[in-house]
Amino acid sequence: MGLFDFLLRKRKTVDVSDAYLSVVRAARSPDLYGDDRAPDSFDGRFDMMSVHVHLLLRRLRQEGVARDDIGQAVFDTFFADMDQSMREAGVGDLGVGKKIRKMAQAFYGRAAAYDEAIGKQSPAAINEQTQKALGQVLARNLYPEAPELSPGIRAIASYLLQAESALAEKSLSDILAGNVFPKP
Repeated sequence: MGLFDFLLRKRKTVDVSDAYLSVVRAARSPDLYGDDRAPDSFDGRFDMMSVHVHLLLRRLRQEGVARDDIGQAVFDTFFADMDQSMREAGVGDLGVGKKIRKMAQAFYGRAAAYDEAIGKQSPAAINEQTQKALGQVLARNLYPEAPELSPGIRAIASYLLQAESALAEKSLSDILAGNVFPKP
């Protein structure tokens, strides 16, 4: 081993593809989209992806791995997917980087709002007040011009809180195997 061989070592990465595919499947569920639910648009899909990624990262934080290779890999995979989606939609190379930066800022803002709405309480302690607070955040994000806590938005909030509770029961190996989210 040479003096500078440590510079050549690559970081060991964890395969999060199955966990991320579970996020994609859950966020693309037709049950989340419709007249009074999330709009079936790029922005609506980004919001549904963001909230699912955020719930997964919250769960990883409970395991103490949100900021290590696993959490970072989930985050990186999410934004690589968003980058690819924009390129497939025809966004030019020069515009993608700026849009990704804006999306990252939007993600962090939403994550802070979701954390505030859900709080630090255990999933078992979540109540109707928490569901209403999360619903209001979703309504603001999904319909910024006219946020309304519709029955559909309430249903999405209820599902997300159920998903948070179900995630609490999952082991890290279950999560990495893609056994992450229940069907909406």
